[in-house]
Amino acid sequence: MEFRNVRKWQVHFEVLRPLGNLPVPEVVVEEIQHERRYRLDGRLRGDGGGQLSITIGGRGGIRIGGVDHELTPGRAFLHNHNDPEVCYYYPPDGTEPWNFLWMAFYGDTLCNLIAEINRTYGYLFDVPRNSALVERLFRYRQYRDEVLTLTPLEGGKLVFDVIHELCSPLEEELRKSPHSSLVSDVQNHVAGNLAERLNVATLAHHFRVSREHLSRVFREQTGTPLHAYITRARLRLAVNLLLQTRLTSKEIAARCGYAEYSVFYRTFRKRIGFSPEELRRNRYHPSI
Repeated sequence: MEFRNVRKWQVHFEVLRPLGNLPVPEVVVEEIQHERRYRLDGRLRGDGGGQLSITIGGRGGIRIGGVDHELTPGRAFLHNHNDPEVCYYYPPDGTEPWNFLWMAFYGDTLCNLIAEINRTYGYLFDVPRNSALVERLFRYRQYRDEVLTLTPLEGGKLVFDVIHELCSPLEEELRKSPHSSLVSDVQNHVAGNLAERLNVATLAHHFRVSREHLSRVFREQTGTPLHAYITRARLRLAVNLLLQTRLTSKEIAARCGYAEYSVFYRTFRKRIGFSPEELRRNRYHPSI
C-alpha cells in the first residue's frame, strides 16, 4: 500500500550520533485507513522499535492476547512492533475511515521499557483529542514532509516526554490512591525505627490492618515485598554507618535492628557481596 495514499502528513527525525542507551524518535504520522485488508500483526514483524497510536476519528481495532478491543476517538495504544500479543487492523465491518496519529521510536532500552509499561499499565490508554499529548504531536504538522535533526539528548527527551504524558494520568491515580497513603506512612515509620523490631506483623499491628492486607498493598504499590524493603533499608543504613562512622560492626548491626550479629553478617555478605569489614576497608559504596 502506497504511504502517500494513506498518510496525511509525516515528519521524520534524524538523531546525530545516537547513544545506545537513549531512545530515538523515528517518525510522527497522521494516517487514514479504510482498507479492510489493513492489518499489522506483531507475530509477523521482525523489526524492532515501538509505537504509540492515538485514534483521532473513525474506528480501528486491536487484538491483545486474543481479545479484540475497539479503538474509538480518544483511545490509544502503546506496543513494541514485534510483540506477538498485538495485532491492530481496520475493522471488517468498518463504515468510515480510521484516522489515527502515531509516533514510532526505537532503541533496545526503550523496547524493554515499553514491555514493562505494558505489563504494569496495559496496552490501552485514554488520550482525549484536546490533551496536551495530542496537541504536542499535531504541532509537528508545520514541518510536514521534512526531516528534523536532533541531538541524542533532544531525541531521548522527546520520546521520554511523550511516554510520560501518556502514563502520567495513571501514575497520578496511583499517587492519589488511599493505599498510597498507607504505604508512605509505613515507609516513613520504617525509616525512623530501623533499630526496632520491624516485620510485617509488627507493622500491621501498628497501623491496625491485617498482615495480608498490608503485604498485598505494599507490594502492589511499590513492586517490592515489605520484608525485602525493610532488609534493604537496614542494609543501606549499615553501609552508610560503616563508611561514615567509627562504630564497630556489632554496634552497627544493633543500630540496624539485628539482635544477633551473625544474622546481620550473613545477610550483609549475601546481599552486598562483601563482609562489613571488607566494605569498610575497601571504601566500597554499593547500590542497594
